[in-house]
Amino acid sequence: MRKMLTGSFLLTLFLFMPKDLFPQSGESLDWQIQFLREQNRVSMPINRTIRMETGEGFRLVIGPDNDCYCYVLVYDSEQHIYVWYNQAAKKDSRIQLAPFALTEPSGTETIYVIVSSSRQEELEGLITLFNNSPSRQNTYNLYREIVRLQNAASSLGEPASAIITSGGSFRDADTPSPDDEENFATKFTGKELYVRAIGIRH
Repeated sequence: MRKMLTGSFLLTLFLFMPKDLFPQSGESLDWQIQFLREQNRVSMPINRTIRMETGEGFRLVIGPDNDCYCYVLVYDSEQHIYVWYNQAAKKDSRIQLAPFALTEPSGTETIYVIVSSSRQEELEGLITLFNNSPSRQNTYNLYREIVRLQNAASSLGEPASAIITSGGSFRDADTPSPDDEENFATKFTGKELYVRAIGIRH
């Protein structure tokens, strides 16, 4: 896209692990995520559309508490898809995707963060096809699989979530962040599959 691709991709730990390394245990997993404004590294709530200005930058930090599979894809207002992450992730690792900048044209971008205790083979296969040929049909097929996974995750019920403040305390994720809490993450727990959509309007 012409949006959000002016940044670089960073990993804070070595995360390129063999895809068959992790057992498909079917157990629930916990993970946390931060959405940070790049200018001041202030955390933003992800339970509602994030409003930013064109030209602003941001980063995502994802921390799984279990061995899992993580996929991060973007669907922009021009109906383009970008694959930001497609790897197995180790317990207590730290995945940092940054920095990305919002560029013209203005609109709404959607970041899909998919975290699963088991490998999503259909999704991975469609990502491979898309990476080899980002045709309109492959884009459509990949987006349709994202929506299917989102519907499957939603049918299992909304996952429990809490805000983890810098001091380590917890509170309900739907509660707005007080002005003096600038560094927090949203923690999810209780499911085997999560599909978290983060909307950005600029």
